[in-house]
Amino acid sequence: MKEFEVYSGPGFDISFEVDGREARMVRSGPLSRVVDYVASGFNEHASLDKVARVDDSSVHISCMVPEIPSGPFRRLVRNQIKRIVFKRRPLESLMVLSTRSCQCSCEHCIVHGLEDGEELSTDEWKQVIDEALDLGVYHVSFEGGEPTLRDDIDELVEHVDPEEATTHLITNGLNLDEEMVDRLDNAGLQYLHISLDSPYQDEHDEFRGVEGTFQKALDGLKLGMERGMLGVVEYTANPDNSDQERLEDLYSLCDEYGVDEILIDEVVPGGKWENKEENLLSKEDYRRIEVFQENKNQIPDGPRVSRSYQYRDPDIMGCFGGRRWVWVTPTGEVLPCFHTALTFGNWREKGLKKVWKEMGRHHLFKKPQCTWSDPEYQEDYFPYVEKASREGTQPHPIDEIDQK
Repeated sequence: MKEFEVYSGPGFDISFEVDGREARMVRSGPLSRVVDYVASGFNEHASLDKVARVDDSSVHISCMVPEIPSGPFRRLVRNQIKRIVFKRRPLESLMVLSTRSCQCSCEHCIVHGLEDGEELSTDEWKQVIDEALDLGVYHVSFEGGEPTLRDDIDELVEHVDPEEATTHLITNGLNLDEEMVDRLDNAGLQYLHISLDSPYQDEHDEFRGVEGTFQKALDGLKLGMERGMLGVVEYTANPDNSDQERLEDLYSLCDEYGVDEILIDEVVPGGKWENKEENLLSKEDYRRIEVFQENKNQIPDGPRVSRSYQYRDPDIMGCFGGRRWVWVTPTGEVLPCFHTALTFGNWREKGLKKVWKEMGRHHLFKKPQCTWSDPEYQEDYFPYVEKASREGTQPHPIDEIDQK
């Protein structure tokens, strides 16, 4: 049994007990009831029966939770206390859509139709990151397009203070050679994510539109894990890749490569992916994935399986978009989430703090359910998002819709 002290407050302490790959959050002290919601929430919903990685000095529950103990994890706990006790609204995650450039043409590309324009410079992105950290962020994710196509991606990663936030890079893997992985490692990247859409090379490469993507992604992830990065396979579940056989083969593949975590998300209409019933997961699909996660996390060895959308359940944390995270496009548009491609304005004109306050006042982003599935969003807002995607003008200004 290992114990990690992770947070001390006035009259309470929080620690983690780890036995093998099982973990439990423990509170103590005369005022520990103040943080009971935090501890009980982790123990009930964070799938602590199988954490992603444990070593002598730390534990990684999941790529969605900072390493324990660490400065970013203390910021996470502090943010939850601010929300629960003081009813505040700290920003927790920054999604950096670093460039619209990409070598692939994925069938589910969510940024398809992103408006062209002058991309943020290195110094501008650094300012965005600094403003996000000032607002409470403990998680910074570099995405795209394809983030490794930016010459300064390692400089941007290095700019994030590791005592304040974790760094993640989500990539198609085509550029993950020794030189690129070394650059990212020297910059301090902590979490390397590759995207897979099938456990089978031919299906994945066809879906992405580039031959060789599958193997380059897996080989690149292995290079990252050899350098100590936590290795994550991102799997966007759709009706064609979520049958039991493909899920089992995905797990076997990731186990073979020593992957730390399989992170499953749900496909969402937008970009190239049309809003048709046959394009969305069924209740049976959701249940199959849930059982798959439960069963695999009972196996002592092998990758942890997580469902990112699980935490967005209204009864757990609720929708993150505009409530806990923001996305910033390559040209500086600030969105609650790219699953709801509506801009509240450009960072160059407003700054992050002002936009974050405006999001918090909008009625759509006060509801606990995910906005993309909200009937009001589907009826009144999504038609404009679809049109913008077709016309290459994503994201659509939300104030233009509200004024009609």
